[in-house]
Amino acid sequence: MRAKRCLLAGVVAILAVNLGFLYALDCGSPRLRDPEYGKRLDRYAARTRENPARPVVVAVGSSRTAMGVRGGVLSESDPLVMNFAMAGSGPVMELMVVRRMLHDGAKPAVVLLEFWPPFLREDGVYHESVRVDATRLRPIDRGVVREFYSDPVRTEAAMRDLRLNPWHSHRHALWNQIAPSWLPNHRRTEAMFEKIDAHGWLPGRVDATPAERAAGLKNTANYYVPLFANYAVSPDADRALRQAVAECRAAGIAVGLFYLPESTAFRAMMTPAAVRESQAYLAKVRAELGVPLIDARGWVPDADLPDGFHLTQSGAEAFTKKLAPVLTATFPELRRGTP
Repeated sequence: MRAKRCLLAGVVAILAVNLGFLYALDCGSPRLRDPEYGKRLDRYAARTRENPARPVVVAVGSSRTAMGVRGGVLSESDPLVMNFAMAGSGPVMELMVVRRMLHDGAKPAVVLLEFWPPFLREDGVYHESVRVDATRLRPIDRGVVREFYSDPVRTEAAMRDLRLNPWHSHRHALWNQIAPSWLPNHRRTEAMFEKIDAHGWLPGRVDATPAERAAGLKNTANYYVPLFANYAVSPDADRALRQAVAECRAAGIAVGLFYLPESTAFRAMMTPAAVRESQAYLAKVRAELGVPLIDARGWVPDADLPDGFHLTQSGAEAFTKKLAPVLTATFPELRRGTP
Protein backbone atom coordinates (compact mmCIF):
# COMPACT_ATOMS: atom_id res chain seq x y z
CA MET A 1 0.00 0.00 0.00
CA ARG A 2 2.81 2.34 0.90
CA ALA A 3 4.56 1.56 -2.38
CA LYS A 4 1.39 2.45 -4.29
CA ARG A 5 1.10 5.76 -2.44
CA CYS A 6 4.73 6.54 -3.23
CA LEU A 7 4.20 5.66 -6.88
CA LEU A 8 1.07 7.80 -7.05
CA ALA A 9 2.87 10.69 -5.36
CA GLY A 10 5.68 10.38 -7.89
CA VAL A 11 3.29 10.39 -10.82
CA VAL A 12 1.47 13.45 -9.44
CA ALA A 13 4.78 15.24 -8.89
CA ILE A 14 5.91 14.53 -12.46
CA LEU A 15 2.59 15.75 -13.85
CA ALA A 16 2.73 18.87 -11.68
CA VAL A 17 6.26 19.68 -12.82
CA ASN A 18 5.36 19.21 -16.47
CA LEU A 19 2.15 21.25 -16.21
CA GLY A 20 4.02 24.02 -14.41
CA PHE A 21 6.76 24.02 -17.01
CA LEU A 22 4.22 23.99 -19.85
CA TYR A 23 2.54 27.03 -18.30
CA ALA A 24 5.94 28.74 -18.08
CA LEU A 25 6.66 27.92 -21.73
CA ASP A 26 3.33 29.34 -22.90
CA CYS A 27 3.03 32.31 -20.54
CA GLY A 28 6.53 33.00 -19.24
CA SER A 29 9.67 34.34 -20.89
CA PRO A 30 10.07 33.45 -24.58
CA ARG A 31 13.69 32.62 -23.75
CA LEU A 32 12.57 29.25 -22.38
CA ARG A 33 11.50 28.08 -25.83
CA ASP A 34 13.55 30.31 -28.11
CA PRO A 35 16.55 31.98 -26.46
CA GLU A 36 17.66 33.59 -29.74
CA TYR A 37 14.42 35.57 -29.94
CA GLY A 38 13.77 35.85 -26.21
CA LYS A 39 17.15 37.36 -25.39
CA ARG A 40 16.61 40.06 -28.00
CA LEU A 41 13.14 40.79 -26.62
CA ASP A 42 14.70 41.27 -23.18
CA ARG A 43 17.31 43.60 -24.67
CA TYR A 44 14.60 45.60 -26.43
CA ALA A 45 12.61 46.03 -23.22
CA ALA A 46 15.67 47.16 -21.26
CA ARG A 47 16.95 49.65 -23.85
CA THR A 48 13.56 51.22 -24.50
CA ARG A 49 13.05 51.72 -20.76
CA GLU A 50 16.42 53.45 -20.57
CA ASN A 51 15.78 55.62 -23.64
CA PRO A 52 12.10 56.63 -23.54
CA ALA A 53 12.60 59.71 -25.74
CA ARG A 54 14.54 58.03 -28.57
CA PRO A 55 12.55 56.79 -31.59
CA VAL A 56 13.10 53.06 -32.04
CA VAL A 57 14.03 51.12 -35.17
CA VAL A 58 13.88 47.32 -35.17
CA ALA A 59 15.85 45.37 -37.78
CA VAL A 60 14.38 41.96 -38.66
CA GLY A 61 16.26 39.45 -40.76
CA SER A 62 18.70 36.58 -40.95
CA SER A 63 22.16 36.00 -39.48
CA ARG A 64 23.34 38.72 -41.87
CA THR A 65 21.22 41.18 -39.90
CA ALA A 66 22.22 39.57 -36.59
CA MET A 67 25.91 40.22 -37.31
CA GLY A 68 25.43 43.40 -39.31
CA VAL A 69 23.17 45.79 -37.36
CA ARG A 70 25.20 47.04 -34.39
CA GLY A 71 23.02 49.62 -32.67
CA GLY A 72 25.39 50.04 -29.73
CA VAL A 73 27.85 52.09 -31.82
CA LEU A 74 25.32 54.90 -32.38
CA SER A 75 25.03 58.06 -30.33
CA GLU A 76 22.06 59.21 -28.26
CA SER A 77 21.21 61.71 -30.99
CA ASP A 78 20.58 58.81 -33.39
CA PRO A 79 17.51 56.58 -33.37
CA LEU A 80 17.66 53.63 -30.99
CA VAL A 81 18.40 50.74 -33.36
CA MET A 82 17.57 47.26 -32.03
CA ASN A 83 18.38 43.95 -33.67
CA PHE A 84 15.63 41.29 -33.79
CA ALA A 85 17.24 38.87 -36.24
CA MET A 86 16.74 35.10 -36.29
CA ALA A 87 19.31 32.99 -38.12
CA GLY A 88 18.00 31.66 -41.42
CA SER A 89 15.18 34.18 -41.73
CA GLY A 90 13.55 34.93 -45.03
CA PRO A 91 10.11 36.55 -45.33
CA VAL A 92 8.26 33.71 -43.55
CA MET A 93 10.40 33.86 -40.41
CA GLU A 94 10.44 37.65 -40.58
CA LEU A 95 6.65 37.60 -40.44
CA MET A 96 6.89 35.23 -37.47
CA VAL A 97 9.15 37.70 -35.66
CA VAL A 98 6.87 40.65 -36.46
CA ARG A 99 3.87 38.79 -35.03
CA ARG A 100 5.82 37.74 -31.95
CA MET A 101 7.04 41.29 -31.34
CA LEU A 102 3.57 42.76 -31.58
CA HIS A 103 2.17 40.01 -29.35
CA ASP A 104 4.93 40.63 -26.79
CA GLY A 105 4.26 44.35 -26.63
CA ALA A 106 7.10 45.74 -28.76
CA LYS A 107 6.00 48.67 -30.91
CA PRO A 108 8.90 50.51 -32.55
CA ALA A 109 8.49 53.53 -34.79
CA VAL A 110 10.07 51.69 -37.75
CA VAL A 111 10.61 48.06 -38.74
CA LEU A 112 13.29 47.24 -41.29
CA LEU A 113 12.78 43.93 -43.11
CA GLU A 114 15.89 42.38 -44.63
CA PHE A 115 15.56 41.78 -48.36
CA TRP A 116 17.83 39.03 -49.68
CA PRO A 117 17.19 37.16 -52.94
CA PRO A 118 18.55 33.73 -51.85
CA PHE A 119 15.94 33.46 -49.10
CA LEU A 120 13.11 34.27 -51.48
CA ARG A 121 13.43 30.74 -52.83
CA GLU A 122 11.19 28.48 -50.73
CA ASP A 123 11.00 25.17 -52.59
CA GLY A 124 12.22 21.83 -51.25
CA VAL A 125 15.25 22.01 -48.96
CA TYR A 126 15.30 25.79 -49.30
CA HIS A 127 11.98 26.29 -47.53
CA GLU A 128 12.38 28.26 -44.29
CA SER A 129 10.39 25.75 -42.26
CA VAL A 130 13.33 23.34 -42.66
CA ARG A 131 15.46 25.79 -40.67
CA VAL A 132 13.18 26.11 -37.61
CA ASP A 133 13.19 23.48 -34.86
CA ALA A 134 9.60 22.80 -33.76
CA THR A 135 10.66 23.14 -30.12
CA ARG A 136 11.13 26.88 -30.75
CA LEU A 137 7.55 27.42 -31.92
CA ARG A 138 5.06 29.15 -29.62
CA PRO A 139 1.25 29.21 -29.77
CA ILE A 140 1.48 32.64 -31.45
CA ASP A 141 3.38 30.95 -34.32
CA ARG A 142 0.54 28.62 -35.33
CA GLY A 143 -0.85 31.11 -37.83
CA VAL A 144 2.46 31.26 -39.70
CA VAL A 145 2.74 27.47 -39.61
CA ARG A 146 -0.76 27.04 -41.08
CA GLU A 147 -0.37 29.75 -43.71
CA PHE A 148 3.19 29.21 -44.91
CA TYR A 149 4.78 25.94 -43.81
CA SER A 150 5.32 23.29 -46.46
CA ASP A 151 3.79 20.59 -44.19
CA PRO A 152 1.70 22.44 -41.57
CA VAL A 153 -0.20 19.32 -40.43
CA ARG A 154 3.02 17.53 -39.55
CA THR A 155 4.47 20.60 -37.81
CA GLU A 156 1.34 21.18 -35.73
CA ALA A 157 1.33 17.50 -34.75
CA ALA A 158 4.93 17.88 -33.62
CA MET A 159 3.99 20.97 -31.59
CA ARG A 160 1.21 18.99 -29.88
CA ASP A 161 3.50 16.03 -29.18
CA LEU A 162 6.11 18.31 -27.63
CA ARG A 163 3.51 19.59 -25.17
CA LEU A 164 2.86 16.10 -23.77
CA ASN A 165 6.23 16.02 -22.00
CA PRO A 166 7.49 19.59 -22.15
CA TRP A 167 10.35 19.17 -19.69
CA HIS A 168 11.90 16.38 -21.76
CA SER A 169 11.09 18.02 -25.11
CA HIS A 170 12.73 21.34 -24.24
CA ARG A 171 15.67 20.07 -22.23
CA HIS A 172 18.15 20.92 -24.98
CA ALA A 173 16.99 24.55 -25.11
CA LEU A 174 17.49 24.79 -21.36
CA TRP A 175 20.88 23.08 -21.33
CA ASN A 176 22.06 25.34 -24.15
CA GLN A 177 21.43 28.27 -21.83
CA ILE A 178 22.70 26.69 -18.61
CA ALA A 179 25.52 24.30 -19.55
CA PRO A 180 25.94 23.94 -23.34
CA SER A 181 29.24 22.07 -22.95
CA TRP A 182 27.25 19.14 -21.54
CA LEU A 183 25.56 18.62 -24.90
CA PRO A 184 26.96 16.91 -28.00
CA ASN A 185 28.06 19.37 -30.68
CA HIS A 186 25.10 18.68 -32.97
CA ARG A 187 22.74 19.71 -30.14
CA ARG A 188 24.53 22.94 -29.26
CA THR A 189 22.88 26.16 -30.44
CA GLU A 190 24.30 28.70 -27.99
CA ALA A 191 26.38 30.32 -30.76
CA MET A 192 23.15 31.91 -32.05
CA PHE A 193 22.47 33.81 -28.83
CA GLU A 194 25.23 33.51 -26.23
CA LYS A 195 27.14 36.66 -27.28
CA ILE A 196 24.15 38.86 -28.17
CA ASP A 197 24.94 42.36 -26.92
CA ALA A 198 22.76 45.01 -25.27
CA HIS A 199 21.23 46.06 -28.62
CA GLY A 200 20.64 42.56 -29.99
CA TRP A 201 23.76 42.48 -32.16
CA LEU A 202 25.61 39.15 -32.48
CA PRO A 203 29.36 39.71 -32.98
CA GLY A 204 30.75 38.08 -36.07
CA ARG A 205 34.40 37.51 -36.91
CA VAL A 206 36.99 40.05 -35.86
CA ASP A 207 38.81 39.72 -39.17
CA ALA A 208 39.97 37.10 -41.68
CA THR A 209 43.15 36.38 -43.57
CA PRO A 210 43.08 36.11 -47.38
CA ALA A 211 43.25 32.32 -47.04
CA GLU A 212 40.31 32.33 -44.61
CA ARG A 213 38.30 34.55 -46.95
CA ALA A 214 39.02 32.19 -49.85
CA ALA A 215 37.86 29.22 -47.78
CA GLY A 216 34.75 31.12 -46.67
CA LEU A 217 33.81 31.98 -50.24
CA LYS A 218 34.35 28.36 -51.30
CA ASN A 219 31.90 27.16 -48.64
CA THR A 220 29.45 29.86 -49.67
CA ALA A 221 29.64 28.79 -53.31
CA ASN A 222 28.95 25.16 -52.39
CA TYR A 223 25.53 26.15 -51.03
CA TYR A 224 24.51 29.22 -53.01
CA VAL A 225 25.60 28.37 -56.55
CA PRO A 226 23.13 25.44 -56.66
CA LEU A 227 20.50 27.65 -55.02
CA PHE A 228 20.77 30.23 -57.81
CA ALA A 229 20.38 27.52 -60.46
CA ASN A 230 16.75 27.44 -61.64
CA TYR A 231 16.09 30.34 -59.29
CA ALA A 232 12.56 31.61 -58.76
CA VAL A 233 10.91 33.83 -56.17
CA SER A 234 8.46 31.68 -54.21
CA PRO A 235 4.80 32.67 -53.84
CA ASP A 236 5.15 31.86 -50.11
CA ALA A 237 7.96 34.39 -49.77
CA ASP A 238 5.96 37.01 -51.64
CA ARG A 239 2.82 36.49 -49.52
CA ALA A 240 4.79 36.54 -46.27
CA LEU A 241 6.64 39.74 -47.14
CA ARG A 242 3.41 41.50 -48.08
CA GLN A 243 1.73 40.25 -44.90
CA ALA A 244 4.58 41.49 -42.71
CA VAL A 245 4.35 44.94 -44.29
CA ALA A 246 0.57 45.00 -43.86
CA GLU A 247 0.69 43.94 -40.20
CA CYS A 248 3.35 46.51 -39.33
CA ARG A 249 1.27 49.24 -40.92
CA ALA A 250 -1.90 48.04 -39.23
CA ALA A 251 -0.07 48.48 -35.91
CA GLY A 252 0.94 52.04 -36.84
CA ILE A 253 4.56 51.11 -37.57
CA ALA A 254 6.43 52.46 -40.60
CA VAL A 255 8.19 49.74 -42.55
CA GLY A 256 10.98 49.55 -45.10
CA LEU A 257 13.28 47.04 -46.78
CA PHE A 258 17.04 46.96 -46.42
CA TYR A 259 19.60 45.12 -48.48
CA LEU A 260 22.75 44.42 -46.47
CA PRO A 261 26.31 44.48 -47.85
CA GLU A 262 27.52 41.73 -50.16
CA SER A 263 30.97 41.20 -51.62
CA THR A 264 31.62 41.40 -55.34
CA ALA A 265 32.53 37.69 -55.31
CA PHE A 266 29.18 36.75 -53.80
CA ARG A 267 27.24 38.87 -56.27
CA ALA A 268 29.10 37.12 -59.08
CA MET A 269 27.63 33.81 -57.88
CA MET A 270 24.14 34.93 -58.91
CA THR A 271 23.18 33.89 -62.41
CA PRO A 272 21.99 36.66 -64.77
CA ALA A 273 18.53 35.10 -64.66
CA ALA A 274 18.48 35.18 -60.85
CA VAL A 275 19.56 38.82 -60.88
CA ARG A 276 16.82 39.74 -63.35
CA GLU A 277 14.11 37.88 -61.47
CA SER A 278 15.03 39.17 -58.01
CA GLN A 279 15.41 42.77 -59.18
CA ALA A 280 12.15 42.68 -61.12
CA TYR A 281 10.42 41.31 -58.03
CA LEU A 282 11.95 43.98 -55.81
CA ALA A 283 10.82 46.74 -58.17
CA LYS A 284 7.31 45.29 -58.29
CA VAL A 285 6.98 45.00 -54.51
CA ARG A 286 8.27 48.51 -53.95
CA ALA A 287 5.89 49.96 -56.51
CA GLU A 288 2.84 48.05 -55.25
CA LEU A 289 3.46 48.46 -51.53
CA GLY A 290 5.17 51.85 -51.56
CA VAL A 291 7.98 50.67 -49.27
CA PRO A 292 11.34 52.45 -49.23
CA LEU A 293 14.53 50.48 -49.84
CA ILE A 294 17.91 51.07 -48.24
CA ASP A 295 20.36 49.40 -50.63
CA ALA A 296 23.65 48.96 -48.77
CA ARG A 297 25.20 46.24 -50.92
CA GLY A 298 28.34 48.25 -51.66
CA TRP A 299 28.74 50.11 -48.37
CA VAL A 300 31.75 48.21 -47.01
CA PRO A 301 34.89 46.74 -48.62
CA ASP A 302 35.02 43.07 -49.53
CA ALA A 303 37.57 42.41 -46.76
CA ASP A 304 34.81 43.05 -44.22
CA LEU A 305 32.73 40.20 -45.71
CA PRO A 306 34.87 37.07 -45.18
CA ASP A 307 32.30 34.65 -46.60
CA GLY A 308 30.73 37.15 -48.99
CA PHE A 309 27.75 38.27 -46.90
CA HIS A 310 28.41 38.18 -43.12
CA LEU A 311 30.06 41.31 -41.76
CA THR A 312 33.08 41.41 -39.50
CA GLN A 313 32.76 43.35 -36.25
CA SER A 314 34.43 46.46 -37.67
CA GLY A 315 32.40 46.09 -40.86
CA ALA A 316 29.20 46.00 -38.80
CA GLU A 317 30.26 49.18 -37.01
CA ALA A 318 30.98 51.01 -40.26
CA PHE A 319 27.76 49.79 -41.85
CA THR A 320 25.56 50.79 -38.90
CA LYS A 321 27.11 54.25 -38.64
CA LYS A 322 26.30 54.80 -42.32
CA LEU A 323 22.81 53.42 -41.77
CA ALA A 324 21.75 55.83 -39.00
CA PRO A 325 21.55 59.07 -41.04
CA VAL A 326 19.93 57.23 -43.94
CA LEU A 327 17.22 55.99 -41.59
CA THR A 328 16.51 59.50 -40.36
CA ALA A 329 16.38 60.83 -43.93
CA THR A 330 14.11 57.98 -45.06
CA PHE A 331 11.61 57.91 -42.19
CA PRO A 332 10.11 61.19 -40.91
CA GLU A 333 8.94 59.29 -37.82
CA LEU A 334 12.55 59.23 -36.60
CA ARG A 335 13.14 62.97 -36.63
CA ARG A 336 12.95 64.46 -33.17
CA GLY A 337 10.01 66.79 -32.75
CA THR A 338 8.14 65.38 -35.76
CA PRO A 339 4.42 64.89 -34.89
